This record gives sequence, C-alpha cells and structure tokens, in this order.
Amino acid sequence: MKKLLTGMVALLLLAGCNNAKKQPVDDAKDIAAADTVACDAVIAVLQNDSLRNDSVLRELGKKYEIWGFDEGVSVICGGKCGLIDSAGNFIVPLKYDNAQFTCEGMTAVCAGVKWGFVDKRGREVVPPIYDDVNSFSEGMGAVKLNDKWGFVDKTGKLVVPIDYDNVISFSEGMGAVKMNGKWGFCDKHGRQVIPIMYDNVGQMNVTFSDGVVQVCNDGMWGYVDTSGKVVVPLKYAEVYPFIEGRAAVRAGNKWGFVDRTTGKEIVPVKYDKVMSYEGGLASVSLDGKMGFIDKNGEEKVPVIYNGSLCKFSEGLAAMSMNGKWGFVDTVGRVVIPFKYDFVYDFADGMAHVCMKGKHGYIGKDNKAVVSVIYDDISRFSDNLAAAKSNNGKWGLVDRAGNVVAPFKYDYIGPFVKNIAIAKLGHRWGCIDNKGREVVPFIYDGVEGFQEDGRFLVYLKNEYVYLDVPAAE
Repeated sequence: MKKLLTGMVALLLLAGCNNAKKQPVDDAKDIAAADTVACDAVIAVLQNDSLRNDSVLRELGKKYEIWGFDEGVSVICGGKCGLIDSAGNFIVPLKYDNAQFTCEGMTAVCAGVKWGFVDKRGREVVPPIYDDVNSFSEGMGAVKLNDKWGFVDKTGKLVVPIDYDNVISFSEGMGAVKMNGKWGFCDKHGRQVIPIMYDNVGQMNVTFSDGVVQVCNDGMWGYVDTSGKVVVPLKYAEVYPFIEGRAAVRAGNKWGFVDRTTGKEIVPVKYDKVMSYEGGLASVSLDGKMGFIDKNGEEKVPVIYNGSLCKFSEGLAAMSMNGKWGFVDTVGRVVIPFKYDFVYDFADGMAHVCMKGKHGYIGKDNKAVVSVIYDDISRFSDNLAAAKSNNGKWGLVDRAGNVVAPFKYDYIGPFVKNIAIAKLGHRWGCIDNKGREVVPFIYDGVEGFQEDGRFLVYLKNEYVYLDVPAAE
C-alpha cells in the first residue's frame, strides 16, 4: 500500500499546485484509511502549500533547452535562442541563432554569423555586426571584426579601435592589446598608455593588480606600473601578483619576495616553494620542511615541520611532525599538541580532527566540542554537521555535539537556508535544521536550491521546481 500511496502522491505533485489544492487532498484522505501516518504528512504538505509546482518553467523545460541562471537570467534555446528570467518570463524572444555568457548584465547573442550584446532588459545595445565577442569587464566588451580586436562600451560605442591582433579584458582601467607579436596597454579612451613592446603580460588573463602588471621579454619577467615605468627589473623566471605589498618571484629553482614600494628583493630567493602573504606571514618550504616568515624574511614559525604549504586560520596553522598533526600560533608556539592523525583548519572556533579512525571537532583549548567518536563528519553548515555513525548511516549534530536528526540517512548534503537534501534508501528528499523531513522522500533526485531559492527535483525522468520555505 505504501508503494501505491507514494506513486499517487508523486502524480499529484507532478500534476501542479493548482489542481493539488482542489482535489488531491480529498483523494489522499480516502487512501489514509490504509496508511494514515504517511498520507497525513503529504496532506499537510499540500494543504500548507509548502510545495509549489512551477508550471511555467516545467512546461518551458519540456519544449526548450534552459541553461543555468546567471545574474538572474538564462539562455533558452529551441531552434532559436532568447533569454528568460528566473520566473520563466521571456526577456528576449527566441530570435537569435546562438547566445552565450552573461557578464555585467550583458549577454552575447548571434544573428546569422554575427555577434552583439543584449542587456538584462532585452535591449540590443550592441548590434550583432561583429565576427566574435568576449565578455564585458569594467564596462568594456571585446569585439572582433576582420581578424582584429577592439572594445565597445555598454552603449555600443566603439571606444578602442579594432586594430589589434588580440586583447585581454580590462583591469584597473587598463586593457591589454597585442599587435605584431608584442603586447602593451590602452586606457578606456583607447589611448596607448604602455608601449606595445612586451612578449607577454599578466597571468591567466589577469593583468593589472595593485597598480602594476607582470611583463616579459626574452623569457624574463618583471613589473611595470600604469605609466609604463619598470618597478621591478625583468630578471626573474616567474613572478606572481603583489599581495600585501609583496610578490613571489623565482630565479632558477628558488623563490623569494620583492617589495612593491622599492622593487627590491626583500626576501632572498632561497626557498623551494612559497605561498603569498596573508596577515603578514607567508608559508615557505626548504629541504622538505616548512614554516612561516614575516615580510622581512624572519622565520616566525621555524622551518622544521612536515607537510604542504598552508595558511593561518583564526590565528592557528595546522602543522605536522613525526606523522602526527597539531596547531601552532603566529609566533611559533605549539598550541595544540601533535597527536592527531589528521586535522582541518579552524572555522568559527572549531577544527575537524581525526584520531584512531574517528572524527569530531575540538576547540582552541583542545577540548572536544563534538566528541571524536564518528566514522566521518562534514563541515558545519548553518550550525549543523552531518555525522556518520558506526552503523554506516548519517545523522545531524549541532555545535554542542547534540544529535538533531537520527542516524538513518544514506546521505545528507550541506545546509542552505537551513534546509539540506538527503537520501533515504533509494529516494531523495529534504530535511530542515530541526531534523524534520520537509520534502517527502519520494524523488529520484534533488538538486538543492536554485538561484531563485527553489528546489529542482526529479521523478520518472521529469523535473519539478518546488518552493520550500526556509526553516528558522
């Protein structure tokens, strides 16, 4: 009977909320004589309208391909392409032959073989007259015509001439441009500010940062500022962006740091690996050992520990010695002894630890907050963590270690707005932060919160959007 009930409830939900309000409640009451508990739970769900089938998006999804929502809009395709909002309303009708990314409120669209941009109101602000386009950055969009590139603004005005062999997106008011195999920079008025004279610039399509950019000639890297002045000589094999006034540089196989103000090598190039500075400290390694240095290169945490480069979290860093893990503070003192098999960084005053195959959480005083007794445990999300007991099932614990949901689930995902997807047997549903099952476990799959706050669930190769009120 339960199988029959589940099938009927699923059909009722898929039929749409309007019908569910009128007729299915009475039908469910008839079935309840055979299975009162299961049916009453579903009746409550339908009566309080905590699940609503979004018929607009569902029906659109049957006829068209709907891309993921980005900045509140999605490309919709069905022979032609257009744009819809998260409620399924058409912003742009199906009139374009292709469409791509949405960035800074601008979506690239194609008519025939030519590209342009529409805004989030559906206005064609850059007509489709270009051979190719790239996403907007700092209000500037890259456009290509006759194998040359330039930039337009959000009114469609051509502000950087289409004269260049290649371009890189704007950053800090500067756009990288390439001509005859060399790179330079122009401003938003199209003026060449830094001469086109470098073999390479920037890193991974990121150019200016902290008022300087990496530039390369003859395989050697350095930095220039927005006026084109060389602030660090081009003498390094590899360089990274400045962070906290320091940039990591490599000469040969060794690393050090240069100063942003003076351009001088403030930390000698002697380490095997380094990480960028954070909070005035940088993780470094030498001869298989690691520690931390300050901005002047002084070792604040001795380079004596095992493990990979890391960062401080809430004033403590996870370190390893003799195969065990503990924590040190920013002046190198051992705060939590090296006794754990593995640890994670501190967050909200707690750290996930593992000892003798069991998992839990400790505080900065090394006392257990959540007892180290579980076979596995997740990160805390909305003040709850999924924990796995020795029966192989998952439940929920709070930050005081109290059990909030019983250990009966086969999977529990992270909480978003105090609701998490979960799996029970072969079916999926949702639980809230009180351990209550707020979406019945009748679905083949649940994708969790979408951009507009609804859930996307699957049943028998169909999908439904559900409204699930966030728990308090």
